Amino acid sequence: MLDRLNPWTLKTWELAQKSNYLDKLLEIYPAELPPERPLPNNVKNQIVRLYQSEKYEDLVTLLISLKDYPFPIEHPYAALLRHLGDSNRKKVISCNPQIIRILAEATASLGLDNIIRGVERPKDINRMLGAKFKEWINRKFRKEPFNVVNNPNQLLECRSNEICIYAGSDESIADFIKNRLGLKEPEQGFFNRDVIAKVKDIYIVGEARFLSTPGGSQNRDLGNTLNFVEKMEEMLRVMKGVKIKGIALIDGIVWYYKKYTDRVIKVAVGDKVVMSALFLEEYLLDTFEELSQPFR
Repeated sequence: MLDRLNPWTLKTWELAQKSNYLDKLLEIYPAELPPERPLPNNVKNQIVRLYQSEKYEDLVTLLISLKDYPFPIEHPYAALLRHLGDSNRKKVISCNPQIIRILAEATASLGLDNIIRGVERPKDINRMLGAKFKEWINRKFRKEPFNVVNNPNQLLECRSNEICIYAGSDESIADFIKNRLGLKEPEQGFFNRDVIAKVKDIYIVGEARFLSTPGGSQNRDLGNTLNFVEKMEEMLRVMKGVKIKGIALIDGIVWYYKKYTDRVIKVAVGDKVVMSALFLEEYLLDTFEELSQPFR
């Protein structure tokens, strides 16, 4: 199967094994700790007052309602309640008093300083990596022949001598593919991806992933990303009119962990592109040059 392996996959594997791959990756996914999130004084005063008054259940209700700040401890029921709308959350809380008592006891046991420290703690680095990828796109590709556009609809106006690229919200990319290109999703949310580029007459949609550890949700993320590439390749073969291709921009442990590498190798054959985001610029330029040839 290795003789059929996509060349971009092979280049990525060789880079990871023989070079300073992780150091290079810092350009896209920096390792700096995000800043803390200081609470507004009025909110901090509320927390102090409720804690000192031993109104711990009211304190839990307040902490769960803080949209831009985490609950002071990682707790599955707190996470569940935080994802409910305000009105629905009140109803659920009123029907499940034992959960609130348990959360109140756990929160009170932290002590006031640890509660505030937990709420103000920095965002999880892993949860910011998707945003870092999009920031890198908007920074890296501001040079000819690339044209970073601010709206996916501008891709329709892309000139033949440029490569247009958009890395806004996943939802806006999906909306463009469905409503402007007229493609039907094979499943809900399928077109919610990280980046889309137009090279000559073909649209290239990319899903970016940084996997730091094996197992758990990382298994699912890898499987979903590889499935995206396979399904997009099937669509490209049977589609008439719009030409669209899906690529996977996978980085991290996948290139060092044999079980993950084997899964990639099974998928990344022929024209199915699974590679590091570090090769995205080279890949788009190569595609541009290939499509610029008079006979293809």
